[in-house]
Amino acid sequence: MGGILGTVYSSIFGTTSETDDGVPDPATGLTPKEKEAIRASWALLATKKDIRINGVEFFVMLFEEYPNQQKFFKSFQNMNSETLRKDRQMYSHALTVMYSIGSLVDNLDDAEQLVLLVNKLAHNHLARDIGFKYFEELRDMFPKFLEARAGSAATPFIKESWSKFLGVMNSLVGEMEKQNST
Repeated sequence: MGGILGTVYSSIFGTTSETDDGVPDPATGLTPKEKEAIRASWALLATKKDIRINGVEFFVMLFEEYPNQQKFFKSFQNMNSETLRKDRQMYSHALTVMYSIGSLVDNLDDAEQLVLLVNKLAHNHLARDIGFKYFEELRDMFPKFLEARAGSAATPFIKESWSKFLGVMNSLVGEMEKQNST
């Protein structure tokens, strides 16, 4: 299964020009330093104290940047940002998403498991007509989320590492979407 990620990565990004001294993982295209940047930044966002609020802010930022995405959440469709920040269902969904992202981060070195997790994520979202386009919007918004929640710790290298990782993940979502449409 690791080959799938590597093939997807190569078709999107080609070969990487390495500014850090690591060798890219053939499955993900991520160097050891990029993986560590993702893990370290995630550790800042996913502390027991902050995970829920960061998850809620993730959705608030996503809905502010891409209001079209709010339509996929019947419970949250007509809520403004302040109401979302206080809604118990939002807390629950935010935690679920944060734990899901954490599972992806935890499996950066296990390409087979990573593919299985992304496939499950894709299957669940594609069933709700949330496809590649919407995952790309999330990827677009993610650097702003990192800046807002991690401050100066969200270096350009960290934001680029996340973008690279989310790009590979989104490509798998796109491949599944294509398979489902044929």
